[in-house]
Amino acid sequence: MAVPGLHRHPVQGVIRERIERIDRSVVERFRDVYSAFVADHFGKHGCMEPGIKPLDAGSVICGTAVTSLGPDLTVRRMAIDLMEPGDVLVVAAGGSANRACFGDGTALRMSRKDCEGVVIDGMTRDSSGLRTMGFPVFCRGTTQRNHHYPEDGEHGAVNVSVVCGGVRVEPGDLILGDSDGVLVVDRESAVTEIDKIESNLADEREMRAAMTSYVPFNVRDELAGRGYKFE
Repeated sequence: MAVPGLHRHPVQGVIRERIERIDRSVVERFRDVYSAFVADHFGKHGCMEPGIKPLDAGSVICGTAVTSLGPDLTVRRMAIDLMEPGDVLVVAAGGSANRACFGDGTALRMSRKDCEGVVIDGMTRDSSGLRTMGFPVFCRGTTQRNHHYPEDGEHGAVNVSVVCGGVRVEPGDLILGDSDGVLVVDRESAVTEIDKIESNLADEREMRAAMTSYVPFNVRDELAGRGYKFE
């Protein structure tokens, strides 16, 4: 029930059932590129705050964002019902470290429809079960205590623009996460830039493969030009 006199932002209470997704072939091409390399390509933009890390250090996540605003359970369940195989659930839970808003029961349902994983600006629970399941979870940490639901139910939303980990996420954006953290690439740039990213990555791999002995950085002249004195 809405609280009388309480203002609600226009995006709150909205459930958008249809979003434009990145073609799966493009998404799969990003899976072979590590997040730091993509972040460099985009001038360091799109990096979520470093507090959002993989629950399991070896996890990789790569898929199209379906967004869920707030920690409310029913709103999040609606978002999951709308997900398609390969989608990533992005939960904008406000960064709270006090209560969890995800667990292994929800992850099991998501895995049964081949969802890619979840990114939470907040906490999870059931970490042992999640690790055993191998379901990719990126979050701020774990706690046994979860929210009492409904939790601000009338102020949530699905597939609206959200902020997660300090980065704006639009439904349909590319989410790429690995041991370094989570990166957001807008849908259009993911499509237009993947060829260049792959080409640059191939060049880097070729350069590294050819490095069979130490190659000096040769930065002495640059440092001298910046005023450093060598003694």
